[in-house]
Amino acid sequence: MAEKSTLFQTEEAVLEKATNVVEQFKHQEMPLLQVLQEYERLVKDYKKLLKQTKLLVKMGDLQQGQLTTRTEGLQSSNLELQHKAQEAEEAVRATEERLAQFLDAVPVGVFVLDANGFPYYANQKAQQILGKGLIPSANTTALPEVYQAYLAGTTQLYPPERQPIVQALQGKLSSVDDIEIHQPGKIIPIEVWGTPIFDAEKNIAYAIAVFQDITERKRAEVERLQFTRELAQLNKAYERFVPRQFLSLLNKNSIVEVQLGDQTEKDMTILFSDIREFTRISETMRPLEIFDFINNYLGQMEPIILNHHGIIDKYIGDAIMAVFPTNADDAVTAAITMLKTLTKYNQLLDRSTLPQIQIGIGLNAGQMVLGTIGGQNRMDGTVLSDAVNLASRLEGLTKIYQTPLLITEHTYLKLADPMQYHIRVIDVVKVKGKTEEVTIYEIYDSDSPEMIAWKDKTREDFEVGFVQYHSGEFADAHPLFEKIWQQNQMDKVAQIYLNRCQEILGMTMPQAAKILVVDDTPLNIKILSYILTANQFEVLVAYDGQTALTMVETHVPHLILLDVMMPGMDGFETCQRLKAQPHTKDIPVIFITALTETESKVKGFEVGAVDYITKPFQREEVLARVRVHLSHRYLKQQWLERM
Repeated sequence: MAEKSTLFQTEEAVLEKATNVVEQFKHQEMPLLQVLQEYERLVKDYKKLLKQTKLLVKMGDLQQGQLTTRTEGLQSSNLELQHKAQEAEEAVRATEERLAQFLDAVPVGVFVLDANGFPYYANQKAQQILGKGLIPSANTTALPEVYQAYLAGTTQLYPPERQPIVQALQGKLSSVDDIEIHQPGKIIPIEVWGTPIFDAEKNIAYAIAVFQDITERKRAEVERLQFTRELAQLNKAYERFVPRQFLSLLNKNSIVEVQLGDQTEKDMTILFSDIREFTRISETMRPLEIFDFINNYLGQMEPIILNHHGIIDKYIGDAIMAVFPTNADDAVTAAITMLKTLTKYNQLLDRSTLPQIQIGIGLNAGQMVLGTIGGQNRMDGTVLSDAVNLASRLEGLTKIYQTPLLITEHTYLKLADPMQYHIRVIDVVKVKGKTEEVTIYEIYDSDSPEMIAWKDKTREDFEVGFVQYHSGEFADAHPLFEKIWQQNQMDKVAQIYLNRCQEILGMTMPQAAKILVVDDTPLNIKILSYILTANQFEVLVAYDGQTALTMVETHVPHLILLDVMMPGMDGFETCQRLKAQPHTKDIPVIFITALTETESKVKGFEVGAVDYITKPFQREEVLARVRVHLSHRYLKQQWLERM
């Protein structure tokens, strides 16, 4: 039962007391005074109660009025709220309609799942791409099969867990471009973005997937990849003709930047290699076989050059011309590796019943100009320098010395440590087409271990013999080269030097060498003629310089004894004119003079004289000087004829 108000509890107590007083008064159980007192108290309580009652009535009327007012207000508010709710509902409905119209107008597909993962909405573009409308009963697992979504390039249904819209249900943002929708007769590649939609309590209310047809983009990507692949192939093909390193040395990034005349000068090492007796080898093959044979061989050599930072400048038939812009050691190491690789390759050729290959390699270092030559419509990249020509000549010398690898002194001096190689000096030569002499070296690291050991063992004797030979001490050099050859008869260079010594030592002077004596003093001519004829020399006589010049036109002597002091044309001028004529410039001239001044002797050597004989004549001195210079001239002629 509900508890009564305190105010009404008091009213009940007052009434109960009044009732009791009346009852007591009726039965007179109480004295009158006491009754009156009780009555007075009752009257007071009643007045108080009456006042409270009036107040309650007044409050009740007020509350009733307020309640009525509030009720009327609530009724009015309720009607207003109902009206506003109706308006809001209509506004939401209109907004939804406008949103649907907007989503249908966008050029991308929009697909929405509710919080439980079931399809809620799909715009027209989505239905067009997917090939069907909304299927409300399809859950996330069934979506790939329902809408025929496959992993791009396969026949595998797209994994449900990888779908961006499924990722969105998990609160994740994601995108993929590897989905393909299979419709009858066509496949549509799509790119998909997934986004979660949260309610006010941060709970996922929807998951939205936005996707677009990327057929054109995929086709463009394929075309771009094809173009890039073709461009890369084209660049690679260009590199076969113009190496990338060549462009780098010219400070060019692309072949299209190269212009006729582009060039750069750099200290480099040039390599020339050539197959020996290739003409003889090719005579046994058909044209196609020749091409295959050369290409297979070059295919063995090319990687070696490239791996040692070399640039193949050109192939000249079976020959290779390569340049090493880094250092001489790279060129030497590449050459050694080429020869060692060739040894193994020859074993393969032998098993294939094909002829084995022997090559020669020449290396030279120096300043070279690398650039482009040709015309506007046909140009070529190449290296130009006197050093290039020398390397080519040097390769030719490998045939003479029967050694596969020769380097010049210029290359030798640029090696970081020549002693890391098996190397020995070979010769000092004046290469055909050159005027200066060049020292050349043999590097024999590619020889067999046995040959390397023998050459190392005899290298000291070889170098001593080399110095003696080139000093004209052929008799001293001969036994050294003979000793080396006896120890190792496969040492072809030692054999060459031995043969040369034997040839030179076996040479004899002409039985009647012609000596032209030019002097204006008859007594001097008489004395010299007697000394010379007594020793089997044929003597020609001229009393002045002009007569001597005329005589040598028809009677070329082996040696001339020329007086310095003569009237008219003196000996110095006569000698100058002799040295100016091609057919007389190599005839040794010995001056006859009584002059002892150093200045006169120096002048004589400057105009071309080889020696002096002073007056009065000493028989032994005359014969010794004549024989020495005749011998030197004869040996020089023999040497030049061999070269």
